[in-house]
Amino acid sequence: MPIRTSHPRLTALLLATVALPLILAACSSSTTSAASTTTTRAAGSSGTNPACALVTPTQIQSALDKTVGSPSASNSTGSTACTYPATNGRKSDSVIITFRSNVTPAQAAAEEAALEKSHATVTPISVTGGQAFSFTTTSGTETVTGLVTVVGESQLSIASTATLGQTESLAQEIFSSLSSKAASSTTGPAA
Repeated sequence: MPIRTSHPRLTALLLATVALPLILAACSSSTTSAASTTTTRAAGSSGTNPACALVTPTQIQSALDKTVGSPSASNSTGSTACTYPATNGRKSDSVIITFRSNVTPAQAAAEEAALEKSHATVTPISVTGGQAFSFTTTSGTETVTGLVTVVGESQLSIASTATLGQTESLAQEIFSSLSSKAASSTTGPAA
């Protein structure tokens, strides 16, 4: 089922493009140099990553039917990957959600082409106000499904062994959460 957006969802997506760069800017303090350095830490450590806090293990259980623990975050310039480890110990049941800012349409197209070249099946998805595609790839006996959505310059990627419909549902929840954060940060008491 493709992600189809109506005007309220378009508003949510547009507000999300305001919130995501702000959240990633807060995360960028964990990078250690101006180069593309990556820092990894568990979400339970001091300075919990704001991007990973957007999605709880309970939401993943509800949307993807995957029981996961608290995420660990890998931060690099403009990007945060949140890995939610499966509580059953099977790495294939883990969920990875990546937030990235300053993504151009050319970069998104290059990523899509790279996935196709690596033998993944890539399918464009209709999204109002942005671009998206899903991908599936098989590793051993497991099939990984991913969804990559770019709205403005903000990219959200979700990868797991859940179905595409479940993944789309979680993506919509995340965009709603981002739009709520953007709305609350842009509407406040007048000074």
